[in-house]
Amino acid sequence: MVLVLGAFTKSGLANARLIIAVGSLVTRSYEKAPLVGGMIHAAAGVFFAQIYTLAMLTVAHPGVGTNMLLGAAIGMLHGLFMALVLIAAVADAHPLEEFQQRSFAIAVSHWVAHIIYGLVVGAVIGASGIIVGQ
Repeated sequence: MVLVLGAFTKSGLANARLIIAVGSLVTRSYEKAPLVGGMIHAAAGVFFAQIYTLAMLTVAHPGVGTNMLLGAAIGMLHGLFMALVLIAAVADAHPLEEFQQRSFAIAVSHWVAHIIYGLVVGAVIGASGIIVGQ
C-alpha cells in the first residue's frame, strides 16, 4: 500500500502520504509522525491481513488466482469504506492543514492501494496452501 500511495504522491496526482498523515494525526506534528505512523500502519496491515484471511477461509476455495480475486474484492470494499471515512471524517479532524484537503484523487488513491493490498494478501494466502483442502 505504501508503494502505491507513494507512486500517487510522487506523480502529483494526490497527496497520499499515509504514514505521515496517520502519524501526525496522533502526534499532531511532523517530527515523530513517520515512526508513529509507520508503526500504526504496519500493525493495521497485519490485523487486516488476518481479517482478509478469515474471509478467505470462510469461502475455502483453493488456488492463487481465486484468492487474489477474493482479496481484491475485499480490498475494494475495505478501500471504499476507508476512502469515505478519510474524506468524511479524518480530513476535518486532522491537526495539520496539509491533510485537511479533500479530493477525489486522494479517495481513489486509497481505494486502489487497498485493492492491490487485497491482491497481495490473496496471492500469499493462495500460494501458502493455508486454505483447507489444499
